[in-house]
Amino acid sequence: MAEANHSRSRHGHAADGAPVGLREGVPEGPALGSRELEILGAIEVAHHWLLPGEIELLPFKGHLVNLHLSAPHHLVQKRNEHMHEALEVTHAVDVLPAGTPAYFRMGAASEDMSMLLEDRFVRRVAREAGVADPDKIEIVPFFSAPDPQVERIGLSLLSEMGTGGLGGELYAESLANVLALHLVRHHSSLGRGSRRKTEQREGGFSKRALERAIDYINDNLPRKLTLKEIAGVAGVSPYHFARSFKAHTGLSPYQYVIHRRVEGRKPCSPAPA
Repeated sequence: MAEANHSRSRHGHAADGAPVGLREGVPEGPALGSRELEILGAIEVAHHWLLPGEIELLPFKGHLVNLHLSAPHHLVQKRNEHMHEALEVTHAVDVLPAGTPAYFRMGAASEDMSMLLEDRFVRRVAREAGVADPDKIEIVPFFSAPDPQVERIGLSLLSEMGTGGLGGELYAESLANVLALHLVRHHSSLGRGSRRKTEQREGGFSKRALERAIDYINDNLPRKLTLKEIAGVAGVSPYHFARSFKAHTGLSPYQYVIHRRVEGRKPCSPAPA
């Protein structure tokens, strides 16, 4: 994640109100311990080491995909007047559509990498993939949840930044194409309907059911808890509960219980479905 500071004021507002890219958006102040930044072909990639605290993002010129690399920490995000709160686990992914201002509050030091894809590049990839009207596609926000494909792409780009191997720009551009297509398939108005239908077929449980399960865990931390017992509170089978819980929080029920016992503080709200 990065604070926009092109022609910066107190919060890094661009003087002309224009969207900014990652190069202008990397903070120079004490919020950043050290950094690497390169532009590789069709994608901008940044590697950040951020101190705890607050970061305000101006709208970027493209779709921002963030991969969290360090240990889990408490994260609050505000975008479009809606507040979201979660435990940001290692390799959790955030997607901010182009033109979206956002605010983050991090509870601990954080290592992250960010990938910025221009909107027109994403639409070009969608058109080449056979989308009839790519201009109607909208990339949708995604907050603090696992996405194995984004994780693989991000770690590959991070490695490329460090090694600068033969054909690096061509390799990075191929990864950018894969990432753009993934956004269209799984993080857009086109892919959202398909994902919702899949969740309905699988009996995806509601956010309220997840909150009931988390409340039950936190109210009963001192004693031994079973998966069957917690799943019963959510009203689903133990197998489906374990899958859905990890999809929503990034942790298995067992990992969440252990984390809460070690953390010993107020639980984080689950990431939105």
